[in-house]
Amino acid sequence: MTTPAKRTQGAWLFALAAMTTTILLASASSASAAGDPIATGSTDLHLKKGFARKIANLGASVQPIGAGSVSGNKIALTVRDGSLNPLDAMGFLDARGGFKLQLGQRGVPVTQLTVNTVKGAVYAKVAGARMQIGSFAPPTFAREGFGANFKATKLTLTDKAVQRISNRLRLQGSKRLNPGRVLSNLYSSAQPETVTLLPQGTATLAANSAAIAKFAAKGVKAPQAITALAPATKPAPTSFAFPISGGALSLDATQGTIETAGGVQIVKEAQPFSPTLRLRNVFVDLSAKAATAELEILPTPPFPGAAGRSAIVDVVLPANSVVANPVARTISIQGAEARLQAVFASTLNDIFNQPAPAPPPSSNFVVGDPLGTFSMTLQAR
Repeated sequence: MTTPAKRTQGAWLFALAAMTTTILLASASSASAAGDPIATGSTDLHLKKGFARKIANLGASVQPIGAGSVSGNKIALTVRDGSLNPLDAMGFLDARGGFKLQLGQRGVPVTQLTVNTVKGAVYAKVAGARMQIGSFAPPTFAREGFGANFKATKLTLTDKAVQRISNRLRLQGSKRLNPGRVLSNLYSSAQPETVTLLPQGTATLAANSAAIAKFAAKGVKAPQAITALAPATKPAPTSFAFPISGGALSLDATQGTIETAGGVQIVKEAQPFSPTLRLRNVFVDLSAKAATAELEILPTPPFPGAAGRSAIVDVVLPANSVVANPVARTISIQGAEARLQAVFASTLNDIFNQPAPAPPPSSNFVVGDPLGTFSMTLQAR
């Protein structure tokens, strides 16, 4: 014969299986050391007068390829990809298009250019061969909004690049490029696709009054029995403040994850047991438009104890609720709505409808119920 406790435990195993995916995220400390993925930017080569004079004396010219452009002695390329730490300009930038050194019917296309500030090197495909084409001393850099710009005054061609260019143009004797030839100055700037968030500030959740009323109808002494788990705090009877612990976010808050610390505990004092729910370390995934938390459901039995990370609410961003400030390097989110997902709504009912007698059906949570609104100002590094 199956006991009520065993039936309850079996139901919990089924419910937990329905909370399918555990979200794996890198720690904020490792993210802070890495570069931010790049959305837009540029890399410009300002040809040195000596190199420009050499090309002119040969009767050669510099022509743009694809998205590249040439104006006087300036070669402008659009950055298409990369990763850059804006605090020290360490990383790499990949550019679109390229340029060609043209001499009569012979040409040397230089494409797929990559600037690597960690190695102090520029790589490119030169007449079809991928190679390091030049090196530069540590660049100077400056912040530019959420991103950065940097410059190096000498991009010196490698011996391999000098030979490749000279051979392809069929230069002989004194017409060949000399080893150690300086090609250009190098200027690059980049803006991130997502920014790394610093562990500063708090996310404030204002609980919805209807949600508080449903907990009360289930026998929870709300709002007194809904408390904060450190380092979260409860600055008002129905509001909670969660410290921001890290994450990464796009400037329009359509991509990335906001990580918070601390949590909330909800207790229904009853006999023969007091159902207790603890939610810790809420992560707001703006790509999925959802929030997850680490759940612990007590006592055990009949509940499972630690239940892992599960989705709890959908996140709705009202129009004009996100403001990015490139001067302060902040992203502000105001009045975002947290609405219960179906499985978590059912979970709340399963927890707090116990023990008997069952509360009124009007107290049951349903999918889409507003849990509250949250606001925060996030600091990018």
